[in-house]
Amino acid sequence: MKSIRAGRALGWVAGAVVVVATVVWAVSALRPPVTPGQQPVGAQPSVAGKKVFWIDSYHEGNPWNDGIGRGIQSTLQGSGVALQTFHMDVARNPGDAFATQAGLKAKAAVDAFNPDVLIATDDAAQKYAVVPFYKNTKLPVVFAGVNWDATAYGYPTPTITGMLEVDLVDPLVRALREYAKGDRVAYLSGDTPTQAKVVATYNERFFGGKMQVRLVKTFDEFKQAFVALQSSADMLLTGNYTGIAGWDEKAAKDFIVQNTKVPTGYVDGYMTPLVLITMGKIPEEQGEFAAQVALGILRGHPPSDYPVVPNKKAALGVNLVIAEKLGIVFTPAMLKNATTVVRDQ
Repeated sequence: MKSIRAGRALGWVAGAVVVVATVVWAVSALRPPVTPGQQPVGAQPSVAGKKVFWIDSYHEGNPWNDGIGRGIQSTLQGSGVALQTFHMDVARNPGDAFATQAGLKAKAAVDAFNPDVLIATDDAAQKYAVVPFYKNTKLPVVFAGVNWDATAYGYPTPTITGMLEVDLVDPLVRALREYAKGDRVAYLSGDTPTQAKVVATYNERFFGGKMQVRLVKTFDEFKQAFVALQSSADMLLTGNYTGIAGWDEKAAKDFIVQNTKVPTGYVDGYMTPLVLITMGKIPEEQGEFAAQVALGILRGHPPSDYPVVPNKKAALGVNLVIAEKLGIVFTPAMLKNATTVVRDQ
């Protein structure tokens, strides 16, 4: 049985906890500091009756975007701000033609609602809605969930700001390396434009082009690739299953437990039931940030008061079922620091 070396484990786990504490401060500091002549935070102008529209690239039931939605809704709750949402549903309907039509439908919904601030999350909402229709208008836009770099969309602008989505790859790989027999890393995920962008960034920034990549379209292709990568890689990043046709959550769990031979991980917490370790981004952080900035704009601050920032929160997840399959025993400190512990399938 393998047991993680406590000193090194606590190093990266403690680092994740510090990151969470830092972001709690950052979110609370979103409003610009009070300067002479400004009202204190408690006496800020009412935003009741104002309107915010949220363009979601995906669909209800997508774990990541559902979390963003919870962050938006909880932050706006009690403010009197009216919120309306449009789901573009591009993950379940791949292809430029569908996304283009979804962007047109989003525009029609936005224009009918006539919001005071527009929130747009993930890449499709930028490419097919914000950039062609709102980038050069006076409507303030707050983006979130844009992977790694927003300059491809010409952001920021005087009317557009937001939060990038970056993955905590280094601490995750360091954690997996404790249990791996070598340094070879592979990535397996659904074949979507977002995932293609993610793996290109990973290979450029972290792995020098040496990370093996398999992007699949069907559940059968996923199973074939998963088995093959157990032999050709020492660590496997099992990515987002959005866009994999025929995906069956229960069947996937059973298959993965039976066939896992190397440490697996991912950078989103909702994957904890399917991998050994997650160093998960917290989608609520993206939604909270976007809604906080939207409230600031509604109170009279220009978007340019808020710089573009990356996400910083992390949540550790561990899967004891897969750990047992691999003969791994997590230390008590590791389990204590885990936000999510999967004990059975």
